[in-house]
Amino acid sequence: MRKIANQYVEWFLSEGSEGVRAILLLLFLGITGLFGGLLEGPSLSIVGYILVPIIFLGGVLFNGAFYLQDIYEIQDVSQVMDYLVGVIFGSSQASLKIANGKKVIKDGEINTLDHIGGPGTLKIEPGNVVVLETLLAPSRILGAGEHPVGRGEIIKDIIVLEEYSGKIGEIMVSTRDGIDVKVVDVEYRFCINQINHDESLRTFQNPYPFSQRSVRSLVYGRNVSAEGKVGLWTDGVQGAIKGIISEHISNHDLDSLISPGAFDHHPMYELRRKFDLPQNQDKIKAAGARLLWINVGNFVVVSDEIGKQRLKVWLAKQSGAAKVMRAQGEAESISSRERGRAESQAVLLRSVAQALQEIDSHGKHDKATTAKNLWNIVMARTAQILESMSSTHDTKHEKES
Repeated sequence: MRKIANQYVEWFLSEGSEGVRAILLLLFLGITGLFGGLLEGPSLSIVGYILVPIIFLGGVLFNGAFYLQDIYEIQDVSQVMDYLVGVIFGSSQASLKIANGKKVIKDGEINTLDHIGGPGTLKIEPGNVVVLETLLAPSRILGAGEHPVGRGEIIKDIIVLEEYSGKIGEIMVSTRDGIDVKVVDVEYRFCINQINHDESLRTFQNPYPFSQRSVRSLVYGRNVSAEGKVGLWTDGVQGAIKGIISEHISNHDLDSLISPGAFDHHPMYELRRKFDLPQNQDKIKAAGARLLWINVGNFVVVSDEIGKQRLKVWLAKQSGAAKVMRAQGEAESISSRERGRAESQAVLLRSVAQALQEIDSHGKHDKATTAKNLWNIVMARTAQILESMSSTHDTKHEKES
């Protein structure tokens, strides 16, 4: 029996029973007047019987109004009284417009739907999402249109469905070999995660389809600082991007990041492609967003000494390469000279052999011809000796220089 009674009490006090409460109040006043008429007869004293419960109810309402006025710091008690009457009898006229991610309220105006909560009506412009909650749990997520706000529902947050852009000035991280670097000028663009990313879901009435799960994630999945301050929902997207970049850098050495090999993929391109991987896209979706575009910025070494040392190493490598090239040139020059000398000696040998063949060993030529051939042999041999001496002198001179 007690359980049934509790159910009836809950139903009587619940939202949606405002009409029943109003009818019962009128019936109570009518019965009170009728009872007064039976006791006093037809006279003005009947009005007193009716005014007593009205005054009592008014006192209760004013006490509640002053209590709410003190809690919510509202200057005008009449607004709080209207709110209480609306809660009890369902006559609330409170309304609030949402546009461009903000509550449209005139300067100096107090809106009970904003300060206290429902009941009332929300008028949401296209491109906006309103998240409602109660004191106990999240309530509803509302898109564009006019929506009734229930008793006890308050506005948790307002989300704009347009594209967002962000920039990270610098990200400090250590490479795999323990060198501190920073990534600067990271730029990105993102939007609220949509339902299956299907563009056909866009309509004139609903130009910005969205996923309620994503909105709930970005509203209730925010980071809280050590001071207890809740960050913006966009900070979750920024944190996911920072995590992907930091993970990539910490898995590479400094040399592979700044000066990759000629046949290696540039680490910046590899980092950009990592944002297309499903596991990294899921990290951004966990923040309730979908990445549209990103510029991964540039790597900068924090310590100037690292840069100077790398320059010295580079100069040493270039100097060694230059010496190798110079040595190769000298070797080719010496090889060319030796090859030319060998060819000239071959020519001399052929001329000597020819001169020997022309010597008259059988007495077929006269003495003048024979003497001439012998002289040619002597001259060729002399030229060969002089050339050899000149080559030796040049080689010694090059070594000394």
